[in-house]
Amino acid sequence: MQAILNGESTLIVTMIAAYIAFTSWLTIKLRSRTSDQFMTGARAMPAVVVGVLMMSEFVGAKSTVGTAQEAFQSGMAAGWAVLGASIGFLLFGFLMVKNLYNSGEYTISAAIAQKYGKSTMLTVSVIMIYALLLVNVGNYVSGAAAIATSLHISLPVAMCIIAVVSTFYYVFGGLKGVAWVTILHSAIKVVGILIIFAVAMSLTGGIAPIQAKLPAYYFSWDGKIGFTTIFAWTFGTVGAIFSTQFIVQAISSTPSADDARKATFYAAAFCLPLGFLLALIGVGRNSSIRT
Repeated sequence: MQAILNGESTLIVTMIAAYIAFTSWLTIKLRSRTSDQFMTGARAMPAVVVGVLMMSEFVGAKSTVGTAQEAFQSGMAAGWAVLGASIGFLLFGFLMVKNLYNSGEYTISAAIAQKYGKSTMLTVSVIMIYALLLVNVGNYVSGAAAIATSLHISLPVAMCIIAVVSTFYYVFGGLKGVAWVTILHSAIKVVGILIIFAVAMSLTGGIAPIQAKLPAYYFSWDGKIGFTTIFAWTFGTVGAIFSTQFIVQAISSTPSADDARKATFYAAAFCLPLGFLLALIGVGRNSSIRT
């Protein structure tokens, strides 16, 4: 048994090392060669690529594993953790994208400075530094938890690995390199979700048997979570989309304001099915335990 576990650990470490090596090479190959490419992708990124880039910001380790875990406990309503991003991207596309793009800026503070002055810009900059720090900590901790479990290493060591690799990607790749490498990251993530979903449906026999085994609230719109929590999730996600520097910088990398708006619609479309799939994975796991 121990030999099998050691073999699995070796395979996982080899796969992770190979993947990091390949994506590092890809980052160097696709790296930004000018400051314009580094900051805005030379405003030449296809809308669909930017859509995937923005979607990836809100479909990470904490929203994939976390949504499935919450669905296991509370029902399909856990999918609102991801579905809220679809709502946010739609609102962002309809209400704000064109004005931000046409401002010519690629930072929130600079765009605000155009209309409200330098003092407001400085205040917003301080708030954004704090907010982005919290976002990065959350991303590092959730990703590190998965790596620590897979590689059987401590959480701080796993966090350092993520910090070093992600810093390498951005410092050498810039927005142009990160955008294209994110396509690969996202593809692997989505394929993984689809495989897990297919296995879950195969083991449970489909959605109908799951519904038969679980209480009715597992398939209600609010589950055991309730309207208040769902509203808080959605409101927080929408607010994050409207105020995250990464999102503003991403839309500025498209060729036009219309393309920037299309990118937000692509992001909304990509998030929508993932919310349902992740929730079904969670409730499917619960029903299999009750068998």
